[in-house]
Amino acid sequence: MTVSTTFSRRRRVGMTGEVAKVIRLAFAAARITTLFGLEGALQAALRADLCLRGWHWVDAHQAATDIVEGARSLLGAKRPDWYEGQPEYVIAEGVLIECTHCKRCHGPLPEESRKYCSALCQYADHKALAVMRAASADQAADMAVRATRSWK
Repeated sequence: MTVSTTFSRRRRVGMTGEVAKVIRLAFAAARITTLFGLEGALQAALRADLCLRGWHWVDAHQAATDIVEGARSLLGAKRPDWYEGQPEYVIAEGVLIECTHCKRCHGPLPEESRKYCSALCQYADHKALAVMRAASADQAADMAVRATRSWK
């Protein structure tokens, strides 16, 4: 980064505090359901503003990311892990999402099954998840897009 595309520590701390305030107010007003609800929009807006001020995209992206991450840290927001983001995870104490169709093929579930209609569907789903977890971010995104297209 050049001198013209950096913030002073004081300016960065001030911007981080303002972004945290926006997130806190939106959350308190129930405009967002989590402290991560405005993360993408705020980062994009900050990045766009910096680019319009003459910053290179990469520098603007890094600065916007740092500011939003700092705001999240100020608010004490902890990102849930992958497992907590899955539908099977407990939504509220003692309440689970009821499944009526196979997670893999979307066929009706037999009464004794909770997720998969057969051992084959279970194996195929576990194998696909293992491949996705081992993939890079770009590879995982490509796999997700292909899977979405195959559902149509």
